[in-house]
Amino acid sequence: MRPTIRRALLLFALAMLMVSAFGCGGPEAGDEPTTKPDAPTASSIPTTVQTLVVDGDTSEEYEAALPSLEAAVAADENDLAALQDLAVAQFQTGRYEEAAATYERMLAIQENAFVRNNYANVLRDWGKTDEAEKQYRKAIDIDPTLTFPYVNLASVLSKQDDIAGAIAVLESGIKKVSDEDKESFESLIERLKKATTTT
Repeated sequence: MRPTIRRALLLFALAMLMVSAFGCGGPEAGDEPTTKPDAPTASSIPTTVQTLVVDGDTSEEYEAALPSLEAAVAADENDLAALQDLAVAQFQTGRYEEAAATYERMLAIQENAFVRNNYANVLRDWGKTDEAEKQYRKAIDIDPTLTFPYVNLASVLSKQDDIAGAIAVLESGIKKVSDEDKESFESLIERLKKATTTT
């Protein structure tokens, strides 16, 4: 993954954690919600959050691409790049069950912390929070230097009002992530600690 895209993804994940921790924010004009308006939500969870789409494709473009992506996977069932593209399109069009199955296929071919993190994201948005937590923890076990599972797991925990758990996850990660990410983790931990003293 290119460093600029990796950094943008991390900054986005950190921003989403802050939204969930403090219950504020919302989509900008043109952003698509990751939860449906009629989906049940806890009072601490915003009903919509921003979706980062690195390629900038719309859900309609993902929808239109699905047949060719499915054909590419059918042509080579072990093509991890094709499977990844298909899983992303399935996720972006709300096909969580299909996206989860595609990520499971990828993980059966090759274990990968980033793929497992993405699989957990699907489970999280599908409403399978307990299973998502397990998958984030597995991703961390596989590659303790990968920042995304820590941030995503902390976000899930903070949405469940487990700020102490979210802080613990970030504190465990701060010892393992790159120096540039440590500063972001430290800042986020401080903000989460302040949130516990003001609530």
